Amino acid sequence: MAVSMNLRTKLLAGYMIFVVALVVLGGWSAFRLREMGEVSRRIISNNYDSVLASQQMKESLERQDSAAVFALLGARKRANEQVREHRARFDANFQKAAANITEVGEPEAIEAIRLDREIYYKIFDDFMADSDLPGDLVDRSGNIVAGARPGETRGTAIYFQKLEPQFNKLRADCDHLLQLNQRAMVAKSEAAAGVAQLWFYRTLLIAGLMVVAGIALAFWLANRIVEPLRQLTATTAKIAGGDLDAKAEVNSDDEVGILAAEYNRMAERIRQLRLSDKGKLIVARQTTEAAIDSLFDPVIVTDAEGLVTKLNPAAEEIFGSEAENAGKHVGEVARDARIATAVAEALHSQRAVAGEGSSSVLPLAVAGLERAFRLRTTPMHDNEKHLLGAVTLLEDITHLREIDRLKSEFIATASHELRTPLTSVQMGVHLLLEGAAGELNDKQTEVLGACREDCERLDKLMRDLLDLSKIEAGESQPELLPVKVRELIMDEVETLRPQVEAKGLSFLVDIPVDLPRIMADRSQVERVVANLVVNAIRYTRQGEIRINAEARGHYVAVSVSDTGEGIPAEYLSHIFDKFVQVPGAATGGAGLGLAISRLIVEAHGGQISVQSKVGHGSTFTFTLPVAAA
Repeated sequence: MAVSMNLRTKLLAGYMIFVVALVVLGGWSAFRLREMGEVSRRIISNNYDSVLASQQMKESLERQDSAAVFALLGARKRANEQVREHRARFDANFQKAAANITEVGEPEAIEAIRLDREIYYKIFDDFMADSDLPGDLVDRSGNIVAGARPGETRGTAIYFQKLEPQFNKLRADCDHLLQLNQRAMVAKSEAAAGVAQLWFYRTLLIAGLMVVAGIALAFWLANRIVEPLRQLTATTAKIAGGDLDAKAEVNSDDEVGILAAEYNRMAERIRQLRLSDKGKLIVARQTTEAAIDSLFDPVIVTDAEGLVTKLNPAAEEIFGSEAENAGKHVGEVARDARIATAVAEALHSQRAVAGEGSSSVLPLAVAGLERAFRLRTTPMHDNEKHLLGAVTLLEDITHLREIDRLKSEFIATASHELRTPLTSVQMGVHLLLEGAAGELNDKQTEVLGACREDCERLDKLMRDLLDLSKIEAGESQPELLPVKVRELIMDEVETLRPQVEAKGLSFLVDIPVDLPRIMADRSQVERVVANLVVNAIRYTRQGEIRINAEARGHYVAVSVSDTGEGIPAEYLSHIFDKFVQVPGAATGGAGLGLAISRLIVEAHGGQISVQSKVGHGSTFTFTLPVAAA
């Protein structure tokens, strides 16, 4: 029956193996070090003590020989004291050496020292007894030396003939014992060094084997722990990728195995939830597709990369079937580059993009007929605000364009028909004021003056309506020529300056000299500047009016700012529509100046916008394309 271990037990078991290995290696090393210490101790106890005793015996023997010389010189008392002292030391060291016989040949050396010591002691005692007898001085060869003093002859002869040879023999015996133990010490030391080197290599080998075994055990244990986690990670990646049938292998009963089992249970639960919600998701998807397909306006659905994922039937009539276009970039499918631009902008900014004005109307052919569409692009997000793609709606405004065309034609016709009677009325009022019908009193003059002003207002309105109709109908296309921005604006500024200064306002102009030329119809752009400045004069009671210009990429932006009343936020999106007037603002216009300005700027390929805050004035900005070099 297999014994299951948890992760903690496995880790502890692995660590315990390392600890046991370290204990075994340490015990082995300590045991061998103890043996080395025992070898050193045996060398000291077996040989060093004998070496020391031999050296001290030689020294004591030499001291006794020195005492014999002192006796020959007549210092008998000192000689006797020295002999007693060093004979006792010699005997004590001899006993120590005799009690420490450990080497081969050492008993014979001890016995030789004992025999030669007895002989030396006997000869030395005879020498001391006879050293005071008279006789001739004898040298080391036994020859009589002339001139010797009394008491030196006989003792000296004994010394040189008997005592000194025995002294040399006994010293040689001690030296033999010394060399015997020294050679033994050298041999034992070399043997100990060899054993120590052998033990060193064995210990190193054992340590290396333990290190290799430890590394192998660490890798094995790490794989046993990490491999299930790696498999679990791979299974997690598969499930995250949508493969809910993936399962983690359960190979153990430890914490990792329990985690894998619980993970499989979680995946099974997700599969069940997926199966239970699959029908709902299918119904929701079918409902969404049915809602998109039921729309009369064309709808293009793209993913986050701008690739087409769906076209409703209305869109298929324009761009082709969904099967042919699915997976293609919207730029390849759309017939107008503005559609691809709007989708790219919505995906990049993640905000809705809605084109306004005539320039944003897309003329597309449907069933052989040209229809007008207004572009609306909205990004799609999930519940976590992640970008999924974009939905592009092409709103069919053909009927609105037709109505607008009919209105424009009616206004143009009405304006044209009204100009003739209005001109007659103006001439009649003018003649009356000039006195063609006789003298007029003050009241009559005042009435006729008011009539003339109203006629002039009506005449301006008629002219604006006619101009608006011509621009919308395409009858007043701009004649584009390279124009210097500073020269164009400064000429118009000089024309408008009297009106600005007449109202007590400051007129500031900041136009850099090095601005690039623009492609523009000079008269039409001057009219835009005039409309913006006249509006600023009308709505500014005090302060200043400022005109600025700067280069912005391939465009030049011209701004007209004032410090007037400002425009409420709810009117900013409609301020460029026809006949729009801000309630409570100064009167004097029909609401056509900004509409005409927008049409002129868009016909030039630029854009016009406004920024305003109530009580802080307004800034109108329009852009015009830079002329090619």
